[in-house]
Amino acid sequence: MVLIAVSSLVYIPIENERVLSQHQEYILTNYRWIQFDRGSRTSASLPLHIIKEYKLTTNSAMCKVVNGIVNFVGAMPRREELRAALGLREFDNLRVGGQRKICEVSGVPFVHPDHPYNRWISIGFHRPFSRHFYQTFAWLKGEEVFTYHPGSFILTNYRLYQFDAGPKKMYIFPLHMVETFEARGNELKLKATTGKFKIKGRVPRQDHLLSVWQTRAWSHISKEHLDWLVRPFSYIAPHHPLSQYYVSDSATVTPTPVAQETTQEMQVTAGSAGAGTVFVKPVIKDRCTNCSAPMSWEQIDWTGPDQYACPACGHTHRVDYVRM
Repeated sequence: MVLIAVSSLVYIPIENERVLSQHQEYILTNYRWIQFDRGSRTSASLPLHIIKEYKLTTNSAMCKVVNGIVNFVGAMPRREELRAALGLREFDNLRVGGQRKICEVSGVPFVHPDHPYNRWISIGFHRPFSRHFYQTFAWLKGEEVFTYHPGSFILTNYRLYQFDAGPKKMYIFPLHMVETFEARGNELKLKATTGKFKIKGRVPRQDHLLSVWQTRAWSHISKEHLDWLVRPFSYIAPHHPLSQYYVSDSATVTPTPVAQETTQEMQVTAGSAGAGTVFVKPVIKDRCTNCSAPMSWEQIDWTGPDQYACPACGHTHRVDYVRM
């Protein structure tokens, strides 16, 4: 194995890897993006196959990957260089072992579709607040960062990690436990099944909270794993080791979606857009969409936090929530 040092970059070549473009602060290959990040003063390696979305400027980049967010600060590749590297998609020809090796050499978690949880990616530049969340808590399958403020909150489709500037406390609010909320300016009033909270400081916008809350993405998490949303990775791993989800290195992998360039901001400051308390009530269907049998609250069988089964045929439905 050959070690190549380019300025402040550290590049360890992998079998069949080719350098496509090179600069004092970055290297683009057919498998990876190696970048010197001025924010963290480190050389970071990002596998191309895990990038889902990215925003690129001349001196910064934000990449949305399978298991988190990567921020780079410094001299960035040109747009056409990054598009060309991503467009080759030579990583689609690799099997599980090949993609695992790229992640291991890059120092990032290897996430397989069969993994119910894993670590968040934490390379690149993160403020202490964000880095603490990504390094302490587990990423759950299907979880995505919707919006964040680097020193105050991280809102995913499963939970809200929030810093309260008043008493200097950290909170995690699993969204399936949230009943009502009102975000106005630099204040968030939230009612959960565990109590009422009034938080001061940078908070998510009301319309952002409403968007992820109405999507109810957490319904895909099995009921026995919902507590993982508040458990640290150090607790989950010994009780549910990833080694039990063994995948052969020779197995094929499902091609990942094409990475999309975006102009939208994920890092935001709080605003008062759409402010106002949202009150909702749960409703169920009058008849099963599968067998047309009548259904009522007394007859249905609950199969999840907000899922129920038809008493006649067993077909599952999701509870709908409507504004009051």
